[in-house]
Amino acid sequence: MLKDLLDVKRPTTWGNLPRLNHHLCKEWITTNFKDILETLQNTPPENLEPWNTLGFVCIDNNLYQEAEKIYDELFKKTQKKHGNIGLPAYFRGIAHFLQGRFQDAYKDFKMARQFEIQTKKVSGTSSRAIAYMEETLFPTREIIKNNQARLIKDLNNPRSLDHNIGPNMLRTIHKWNSATPLFSHSISQGGGYFLTLKNKHGQTKGIAIDPGYDFFDIFRDTGLGIADIDAIIITHDHDDHTESVEGILSLLAKYNDHNEQKNTKVLDIFGSSGTLLKFHGLLSATDLFGNREINFKLLVPGSEITEIENVSLQEKHGFTLSIKPAHHTERWTNQESAVGLVIHTNIPDIKNGGQLNIGITGDTRYEVGIGRAYKDCQVLLLNIGSVEKEEGKFLSQHLGMIGCINLLKEARLDKHLLAILTEFGEEFSGKRDIISRILENWAQPMAGNKQKQLRVIPADVHLEVRLEDLNIRETETKVFFPYNMIEIDESDPEILKYKFNG
Repeated sequence: MLKDLLDVKRPTTWGNLPRLNHHLCKEWITTNFKDILETLQNTPPENLEPWNTLGFVCIDNNLYQEAEKIYDELFKKTQKKHGNIGLPAYFRGIAHFLQGRFQDAYKDFKMARQFEIQTKKVSGTSSRAIAYMEETLFPTREIIKNNQARLIKDLNNPRSLDHNIGPNMLRTIHKWNSATPLFSHSISQGGGYFLTLKNKHGQTKGIAIDPGYDFFDIFRDTGLGIADIDAIIITHDHDDHTESVEGILSLLAKYNDHNEQKNTKVLDIFGSSGTLLKFHGLLSATDLFGNREINFKLLVPGSEITEIENVSLQEKHGFTLSIKPAHHTERWTNQESAVGLVIHTNIPDIKNGGQLNIGITGDTRYEVGIGRAYKDCQVLLLNIGSVEKEEGKFLSQHLGMIGCINLLKEARLDKHLLAILTEFGEEFSGKRDIISRILENWAQPMAGNKQKQLRVIPADVHLEVRLEDLNIRETETKVFFPYNMIEIDESDPEILKYKFNG
């Protein structure tokens, strides 16, 4: 039946090709293409119908190389007879374009345009094709090329932790909590925390903690990049604590593909059960040479984390972890598998003796005794979440005001404690300082020692704590002062400023 419809040696039958289904049409052309070219070689270039019949069918069926060969043959035959090569040049240009050979296509379109000018076609098809390429395609490709060069340059920026932040620093780059950056109608940011510690070898290591919405944008504004992150700690799987993780891992992969030293950077990630489920497809990532890019350690309440991949954390990063319970449901486990934690550092505690410990409550509701998990901490990141919404009831997923007060009273135990209040909903705008003072005042003992051993400081993207002496950097002067001599300027409710109050 097909032989009756189509005969390679009779171009008059080729008009039946569009009647075939896509598969049969492609199969007939590819099977008979050598014979088709021989037939066309014996076909005068003035007789355009068979040339275009086959050329158009090839283009319509994605047979671009075959279309190129057809129109290349027509071009040569027309050129030999000093004919108008504009038409075969134009269609060969289409075949080149659809193969992604844009420079070859551009040359063909320019050649076709010359013949359109000779025939006084002011706005021919080739002129439109040239305009598309000159005004859109080539400039866009140049932008892509420049962006790629800029990315590679950024990726190869040397580590700048010691210069831009310094060792043994805690930086909150966190503004609002939960999904408020998604729902806000104004400029709104989430964030996370960034910790720098010196390890046993005197090297400064960078640890990102709960990198949520906008974390990496704020982080880059400090002059830092992917080369400055050595580890990530994630307390639970919600987006406001993890949204920037995938971006960090994407940059890690690009760094390992393009860094000039050809080194494989490996990130250590410590995460909850929900975090493991959420990112399990990314955790096995390897570089171009098959080297592992990520080490993962599961955080389970009650456990002590002292090594990763048989390497001491104190030696590698300058900390160990004690994992604490948090009463907060993770999305990927549908259970209360979120965690709090205590980071045990090598930094001497100059007020109490021993080593400095940093507590992170994570998102949790208050349960009696939960604060005692942080009794050995001198610094505590305290996630408030919101205020209590029902009379006489704690929040079900966050500490709230009363939960924070109770936790602080359990954790303080008459020692000096710097509590950094964070995870504010945007309903706290303009009220973060007064809320912090309420917590600070009501968590103090009612009788006995009235010294302000407890200080509650609200967090914003400008807060920097020098861990060696717990001094806080004044926003305007950039000078560090003891945390109990810092007051909050909330004249602009969107941006907290930290000021010395001598």
